[in-house]
Amino acid sequence: MAGAARDCSWPCSSPYDELCSSQKNEASDEQYVFLGNPPPFNGGWHFTALDDFEHALEQRRLDPRWKGIRIWHKVNYVLSTTVSGEPALVPKEMFDPKNKQQGAIAISESFKLTTVFFTGGLMPHTLNATLLSDQSDACAALIRCMELGTRFAAIGHGLDVLLALGKDSSPIRGKRAAVFPNQEHLLQIHGVEASGDPLCIDGTLVTASFWGQATMQPFFAAVNLEAPSRSSPSLRAIRRSTTETAFCFDAAKMAHCSGSCLTSDPKAPTVAFFVDDVADPIETYTIINHLTKLQFNVHFISHSEAEGCGGTKMRRVTSETVWGNAMYALKDCCCEVPTLPANLVDTTLRFDGFFVAGGQCPYYMINDSSIRAIMDSTPIAAAVCHGPEALIGTKWLHPKEGEVGKFVSYYGAWMSFRDVLHAYERKKPGEICVDASGRLFTGNAPNATSAMVERACDAILALTK
Repeated sequence: MAGAARDCSWPCSSPYDELCSSQKNEASDEQYVFLGNPPPFNGGWHFTALDDFEHALEQRRLDPRWKGIRIWHKVNYVLSTTVSGEPALVPKEMFDPKNKQQGAIAISESFKLTTVFFTGGLMPHTLNATLLSDQSDACAALIRCMELGTRFAAIGHGLDVLLALGKDSSPIRGKRAAVFPNQEHLLQIHGVEASGDPLCIDGTLVTASFWGQATMQPFFAAVNLEAPSRSSPSLRAIRRSTTETAFCFDAAKMAHCSGSCLTSDPKAPTVAFFVDDVADPIETYTIINHLTKLQFNVHFISHSEAEGCGGTKMRRVTSETVWGNAMYALKDCCCEVPTLPANLVDTTLRFDGFFVAGGQCPYYMINDSSIRAIMDSTPIAAAVCHGPEALIGTKWLHPKEGEVGKFVSYYGAWMSFRDVLHAYERKKPGEICVDASGRLFTGNAPNATSAMVERACDAILALTK
């Protein structure tokens, strides 16, 4: 999350190396304020994902050379309050985690941000689960900026931060916005009107559905910025080349893998595993590993193929690349999985259960009628972390009759379930939830995957005896 004091430009740079963003350009008298989880978290440094594009197709079209790049930035202001409780900003150099009011400068007409940018990916949900959780001081500071006329500019899932700011309702309720493709339901449950266009300007709210050819130039124009030039390197970034090794698990090379299926004993249960680009690799590997141990027959399924694409029979999907996280047992790794588009799956197939990986892959599956049909016809469901978002619109979260069963998800995505919050449970990271029917299994973090898949598989085996 970045804010800009005075007039500002987009911090761009040559897309080849590891980039470290500087935070002030003395020559142009422009100030960039990076806001996020403050020290002691990682010394205030944050870095972007590597090649984990929120909208891979659109973003790769912008510049095929943009690969193998990670951008680092350092928090230099912390959202807080004054001693008297006024929303405030604290310069990082003065911030004391034990005394968060020390050095606080109240946000006011004379000291405010002109624009706050929210980029997409999974970062917005990390903010929702940490810095902005439980209507924190940071929430109050952003809402105060909004009251003072600060412009908010969100790309893709960056909009989710604004949707989650209010406990009972979003502060942008009643406005118009552009939402990530196929997520109109998200706006509907928050009382926000879908613009229908990839870019929308509603007063001080600027939203882009995704970052791509149709949105980049209009977005820059909407926030009064010049688009970056490839030939003009930025003065706001320091480049450094590094080499790191990542290991890749290729499911296609597994024994008994044929096409998009893992085949075993014909009498064993048959399950669907919904997995797509930018899935979480830990969840992906853990689910495949356990299903293989039990010798289940597994069909790998991804989002439906668009009409006119020639009926592709196979799609290889690539997960995120994990470089290390306290919640992850595996590090420096990714997964590749051969899948079949959902609309090409034999409609006569009947699955005994299905699993959904998290990461960003559920966003490719939401509102997919072929996926919804499979989920609605299957007796046992299991989804981990962001995976439950793929259940939106299915019988599992929006049944035509009866009540929604209890469930969990990664907590930073809670706003996706605002219409069914009565069934939503908040648990410590790594815990699972089983609904009263014993047929819906959900986990709230990568380290919940093992327990979730074990319990779901036990239920499938009991059902198929």
